[in-house]
Amino acid sequence: MSADIVRELNEARKGAIGFNVYEFPNPIRSLVTRVTSQTYKGSRSVENYLNLMDALISDETGIFKANNVDMRMLFINSLKSRDTHLESMLELTNNGKQVDGIDSFKQNLVNMIRGAADRNILSNADLIINFSSRLLEDAKIIPSKIIFDRKLVRLNTSILYKQNKFNLMRENNEGYAALVNDFIFDSIDIRNNEHGQALQTPLDRIPQLLRTIITHIGIFHLDPNRVLDIILDFYVKELDRNYNFWISLLKQSPWIQELVLGNNAEGGSAVIAHLMGFRFIRLQTDEVRNAPKELYYACALLIKHGLMELCDIIPYLRPSDEDMVKKKSEYMEHMRTEIKSNTGGLLAMFGALGEDGMTERMERPKANLTKEDESNDRTYTANDVVELTRALISIGDVRHAGLMFVEYDKLIDMYPKLAHNIYRLCDVMLDDVYEKYVPEDIRENYKNFERRARNSEIKSVFGSIREIPKMAEILVLDNLKDETHDLKKNERYLFFYRDWKRDLPKVENFKDLVNVYLPVMRMAGYKTYLASNLIAKLMLIIRSILERDRELEGSRPYCMAIIREVLLPAVSFSNCNPGTMGSLWELLELLSFQERYALYGEWSDSFYKKTKECELLKQRTERAVKSVMQRVSKNDVRQCGRDLGKLANSNPTIVFNFMLDQIQTFDNMAPYMADACRYMSDFTFDILGYLMTEKWTGYQKGKIRKPKMKDDMIPSAWLRALSVFSGMLYKKQGIEPTPLLRYMIVRLHYDDAVDDLILFNEFITKTCGIEIMGSAMTDDQITSASCSESVRAEAFQSILPDNRRASKRVVARLKEALRTDDTALQLIVLLYRLREACLRENMVTTGTLGPRLDYVHQTINQCLEMLTSIFDPDEYAALIPDVSTLYSTYCLPEYLVMHLTRPKIQRALRTYEPEGSEKPNPDEPHPVFRSLIEEIPRIITDPCVLKHITSEFYVMFWQLSLYDILVPEAHYQAAMKKQSDIIAQCRDTRSTFYLTNRPSVVLKTERQAQAVLDSLKQDFPRHKADVQKTMEILSGSHSRWFPMDADRLPLISAIIQYCLLPRSVLSEVDAVFCYEFVMLMHRLGVHNFSSLTLFDKVLSESLPTALVSFTEYETTIHARFLYRTFAKMSEWHKDETLYVKEAQGNGLIGFQKKWNAQTSGQGVAKEDLLSFFEFKRVMHKWNLKTTLWIEQALQSGEPHQIRNAFLILKQFIPHFPVIRDHGQVAVRATEALAKREQKDNLRVLARSYLGLVEKSKARWITKNAFMGLEEPASAKEPANAPELKAESSRSDERVSSSERRRTREESSHASVTKRSRYDDEKNRDSKRDAGKDSVRESARERTREPARDASKGRSRSASVKESTRDSHTRETPSREQPRTRDHTRENPSESVRESTQGCTRESALDSSRLSSKGSTHESHPSSEKSRADRRSTAPGIHNDDSNTTLGYHPSASTSPRKRTRMEEEQEKEKGSKRHRQV
Repeated sequence: MSADIVRELNEARKGAIGFNVYEFPNPIRSLVTRVTSQTYKGSRSVENYLNLMDALISDETGIFKANNVDMRMLFINSLKSRDTHLESMLELTNNGKQVDGIDSFKQNLVNMIRGAADRNILSNADLIINFSSRLLEDAKIIPSKIIFDRKLVRLNTSILYKQNKFNLMRENNEGYAALVNDFIFDSIDIRNNEHGQALQTPLDRIPQLLRTIITHIGIFHLDPNRVLDIILDFYVKELDRNYNFWISLLKQSPWIQELVLGNNAEGGSAVIAHLMGFRFIRLQTDEVRNAPKELYYACALLIKHGLMELCDIIPYLRPSDEDMVKKKSEYMEHMRTEIKSNTGGLLAMFGALGEDGMTERMERPKANLTKEDESNDRTYTANDVVELTRALISIGDVRHAGLMFVEYDKLIDMYPKLAHNIYRLCDVMLDDVYEKYVPEDIRENYKNFERRARNSEIKSVFGSIREIPKMAEILVLDNLKDETHDLKKNERYLFFYRDWKRDLPKVENFKDLVNVYLPVMRMAGYKTYLASNLIAKLMLIIRSILERDRELEGSRPYCMAIIREVLLPAVSFSNCNPGTMGSLWELLELLSFQERYALYGEWSDSFYKKTKECELLKQRTERAVKSVMQRVSKNDVRQCGRDLGKLANSNPTIVFNFMLDQIQTFDNMAPYMADACRYMSDFTFDILGYLMTEKWTGYQKGKIRKPKMKDDMIPSAWLRALSVFSGMLYKKQGIEPTPLLRYMIVRLHYDDAVDDLILFNEFITKTCGIEIMGSAMTDDQITSASCSESVRAEAFQSILPDNRRASKRVVARLKEALRTDDTALQLIVLLYRLREACLRENMVTTGTLGPRLDYVHQTINQCLEMLTSIFDPDEYAALIPDVSTLYSTYCLPEYLVMHLTRPKIQRALRTYEPEGSEKPNPDEPHPVFRSLIEEIPRIITDPCVLKHITSEFYVMFWQLSLYDILVPEAHYQAAMKKQSDIIAQCRDTRSTFYLTNRPSVVLKTERQAQAVLDSLKQDFPRHKADVQKTMEILSGSHSRWFPMDADRLPLISAIIQYCLLPRSVLSEVDAVFCYEFVMLMHRLGVHNFSSLTLFDKVLSESLPTALVSFTEYETTIHARFLYRTFAKMSEWHKDETLYVKEAQGNGLIGFQKKWNAQTSGQGVAKEDLLSFFEFKRVMHKWNLKTTLWIEQALQSGEPHQIRNAFLILKQFIPHFPVIRDHGQVAVRATEALAKREQKDNLRVLARSYLGLVEKSKARWITKNAFMGLEEPASAKEPANAPELKAESSRSDERVSSSERRRTREESSHASVTKRSRYDDEKNRDSKRDAGKDSVRESARERTREPARDASKGRSRSASVKESTRDSHTRETPSREQPRTRDHTRENPSESVRESTQGCTRESALDSSRLSSKGSTHESHPSSEKSRADRRSTAPGIHNDDSNTTLGYHPSASTSPRKRTRMEEEQEKEKGSKRHRQV
């Protein structure tokens, strides 16, 4: 065989796959036409052509037969075309026209025909039937064309016009009678079985019967078609018992073997189709009765066995094609009407309510028809198309049944009962794959279920379990009754056609589930809910495949396709079947959440748009959901929940979509709907999690996403409602919170995730009972935070029941979700990342940035509180990695690393027990802290910090909590007394509580109170022991906290910058801890620690930092620390005894006035400590600076500073203002602000503060009274006193305004230059140098200022020189010469100049401080002498020597005479003028 033939043969086989005779262009037909034309024209040899023709028609591989490609007819048709072409050219030649090449064409065609006949490629019959007589004569197929044409004419005339003559009498009486008699004896005369049923006729009788039939036709001249009709009658009548015999008879009969009437025997006989069709016509028109089932099954078997074609019988069926199209149009119109109007369905069939409140079905009036009318109105009601389709499906003819569904595309929807027959086939198709993949133990369990069901049925019929008696086998035409039985009748039903399983497609592996099985399932549409057994079997197979996913590589996509196209639609149309949904959920649990959510998304979006039935299902479900949602109320929640749960069992996506939309619209429905979801299943909760995730994004189909946050940073109502619903749902139903945590982790990767934090806040609030306190914490709650868990739980228990902690089951699920994939740690890290992202935002106003930062800050605190509250110490230690991992891997800041590590260290500290009798060495760090202390140098970003403070102090400060250093005994006693009172009330039979509650409630309350009381009695001594252990550690280690050679001011600055400021803005409890720890350091007398310096820096410099740099929430927290410190100083100020006891103490060094390396760790003489009178002067300075900073902030015009100022003022209201002059300044500034401010929120704050300060005016005192000085003698007020007073007031305003302007410039410059809380070392160094340059420049200017008064000039010159000297000594400090500072009375104008140097946050953290340049008042000579003889320090005028502290010389407080009010006013005026000149 040549290469060309091989190539063309392969081309033909490739084109045979998917061959369609109507396809154009057709590759096989084109190939045959091309090679025939080439041979006909002579470009191809006849031998080559015949070889190709023989190879294609012989079909050795069988591929053409398998794809219904008739190569013989294709070649015959192609040769006929050439024959026609040749006849046309010969006709032209006969007419006298010359045609070139006609002889070669003719010879080639003759050779082709002759060669095909010689090689038996084509039979003589094929050639005689299809080609012209001229060509046949030339090819020697027939001897003569003339004789052949004559015989052909006679034959045609005889067939068409000559009537056959039959002996009708002989035919009727003898021929047909004999034929029928032979049929009866040969096919029916068979011995019956034991049940009296006829057996099948043996097939070996067929040859004899065929000879008998042929003999009768020949002897009696019977009409062959009528004989065939009689055979078909017997075939139909004996179909259920003897179909195999008659089918075999027809296959071997001459009607199929020879009398095909021009049709191929393999394509079926048209005569048989017509004869079967005439039976339908007779029933439809003559007898007017429905066709029997036997007729449909007879036709189906004939079609399946190839005895007739489906297309030949369809024209005889009713309804006709036109009627079926009309029915389809009516059905579609009905569906559109139902979808559009969404009618009440069965409600329209019911009348009005009856007397008993029930409805009765309306009865349609029936016409009175007589028997004659009924007979005249008989119609043919059977649907032959449906019944024939059912018959084809029943016998397993999937191919022809599929053709019927293609021809009538809505047939399965109009007649859904056909789906039962399809699913019967599908069930059998799964047997092989069921046996292959489903484990044997599971199969045995299901067989055991079937046996139990059968035993139960036997027991119900016979009363006891026994063996089933042998039953009679009844052949039925209903395939759905196959393999069923009736025990009462003792009958077992079998479908008559036993070979229906044989030709079904085989499903042998998971790929066949999609390639073979799924196309058959699609024939039934979305009716899988009708076959519950099939669904269960399919789910077992899919589940088994998924469980062996690693073994069966690539099987998951096929399983997903089956779930998507079969199982989920089965749930939707299952009419609220919870069993189907539960079984499906067991399967879906094996998928990842991405795969499940992909299925849910397609189910929700595209499934309900695929068909009209799906659209109608959606409309009806939505109507039912609306009906339920319309009657949701507080008293009807559970019933509505049951109804919604029932609807959600079939169409959860529709139910939850509508429910969530309603919750977003009506936010008060959120708690009720969360309670109504108690009747949902795990599957529906999983879908609800997906839909909530979609709703949280604000996604709207076809619309713009809904905004999550309003312009004023208030969450949108729809998001708040969803957040409340989500939190309540996870709390009440105890479902897996993974969807919300997963959503938060994904969103926190984006910089706009602040809007979604409300979801996390509400979730923690509802499930863990941890609310965002903000600034709402009371002193009692803060004190409770330092107690045991029992006291804390009582103090922080929410008033709202919905915000209380959930059950243990819910908390356990939350803990498990937080452990999975380090979810808890991811949340903390991503929240910090979000905070940093907010700080990096550009073009954001302070009013927008501040609330965003506060929101993130509060969320971090809430999340940390959640972790420490729900996890046990051991669980928390396993959850959080070590310090180095947190810092290096997750890049967390130092304060957050220490905050996360604190619970682990505290657990280790409380559970630490030395080995044997070994005790910790007091000269070394405690073993619990040792490893952490070693890690500190690697996590501190500024290495210079450890030059001033040690790692041990840093660890002690950050790892201790308020619980470790404070035992609020009174709080414990009050809590125990409260529980004792409750127990007493429960036991007192005359108490109101006992009389107004049920005994069970009283007993439960008593048990709970007793449990709490017992817990408190155990916690109180344990708390004392823990604090005692901590004090021992601190007492033994505080001497190592600070280097002995450290400078005092850099040390204090480092403590403030790296310890106090970061922790005092974390939370209010941490702010109070900072205060208590500072006081503890003061009481311990920590070496080289000047508590007076720290108090001065905190009260003098922290306030501007809070006003400018802190957010509103941070200011509120930090103000708690400032207030506690200020309140303690105020207590000492009021009581000298208390001051001496606590401030000076016995051997305390914190308030010493002289400070150097030699005295920092030794006892201090009494006279070296700051006296009570000097302390009052210092307190006056702190009050004055606070007043000036507050006034400056209120007059700055910056909403951020104004708001922070009022937050601090409200905190300070019990102790500030106390001096009347300071209070009037604050009141005037607030009143002016309330008048000029346009923003309502600031105006409200101003008026609120005015109301508070009005109540405290009674406590105001004069400056002299505050400082412990005598009031000046009352002199007669001059006549122009009011004018002088007004002038003085204006002078004060001018001074304060100029100072305020300079301070505002510095503050604004600082706020623009640096927005973050902590500066790096370079910025601090540069600002420190700038501060020193400013001091030197100011000193030079003042030295150049001309003297205005001789005595005053001398005093001022001395002050300038001293300031210059102090400035020089700051630049070149000397340890050998201790330096002191002088203090005189503060002048307000000089105090303003001094105070404005600390405006910015950087100045609050800097170690250097600008010095005030002396007082404008005259000093007593003794004061000058004292300044020369003794060096002392005090906080009015700073000298930045690192070895000098704050103090006053006793003589500095006296003056030679009392100045009059006029002199004081003039002095103020001069001071303001000098300030303006500078």
